[in-house]
Amino acid sequence: MTMAARQEKCMALVRKYYRDVPTRDSMMDEAVLPTLRPGQRILDAGCGDTLLLMNRYAPHVKFAAGVDVVTPSYKPAPNGAVAIGDLAHLPYRSESFDLIVSRSVVEHLEFPHAVFGELRRILRPGGRIVFATPNKYYYSCLVAGAIPYRWKDAFMGWAYGEDSYDHFPVFYRANSRAALRRIADEVGLRVTRVDAIRHFPFYLMFSPVLFRVGMLYDWLITGLRLDSLQSNWFVVMERPMERPGNA
Repeated sequence: MTMAARQEKCMALVRKYYRDVPTRDSMMDEAVLPTLRPGQRILDAGCGDTLLLMNRYAPHVKFAAGVDVVTPSYKPAPNGAVAIGDLAHLPYRSESFDLIVSRSVVEHLEFPHAVFGELRRILRPGGRIVFATPNKYYYSCLVAGAIPYRWKDAFMGWAYGEDSYDHFPVFYRANSRAALRRIADEVGLRVTRVDAIRHFPFYLMFSPVLFRVGMLYDWLITGLRLDSLQSNWFVVMERPMERPGNA
């Protein structure tokens, strides 16, 4: 059986059993879209080459920015602009954004304290950071963190193709509830939401047998409400409003 045939068998299981499971994207939309206003400015932190979140939300706001270390292969929205740069040294003035969004970026941060400090700086008081990131205690993350990066890179290329994922190392230094709350507190942010996200066993799609084992694991930890073992976190942080006299 070819790799494509094995993956199609797994996708049939996804369509059958995960059709009604909320995804990272659906949770992001539910948290973000109702809050967007025409006069707002938003930032997609780690927008990638597709500008996925930036262009999705740009029509609802005044200005949408994106920043990443890679050059985008898609064009930004008419009211958008992309900067190539480091999230720890952002080219924006303080308190210039109402909302920051991000997906599958935090796990790649070698120095998350510096990045979240910068995000707080450019966020206006009362503004929010909304993001999704893998849970460091999910089995695929434990494996990725334990093996040499070149092994993971080779496996992903074999299983999903060279163009199907981002070639960046992972650190998982802000990928647990405790780490997220600690870093937020240290840089002056407040965590208002940390929810576990279920996900079908994506990394086992090369084998229908192992994929079914992964499904059983998912159903088990979900049934036992073991959120600390789920695949991803959905997080909302807020920059608190300045108290009178502290501005």
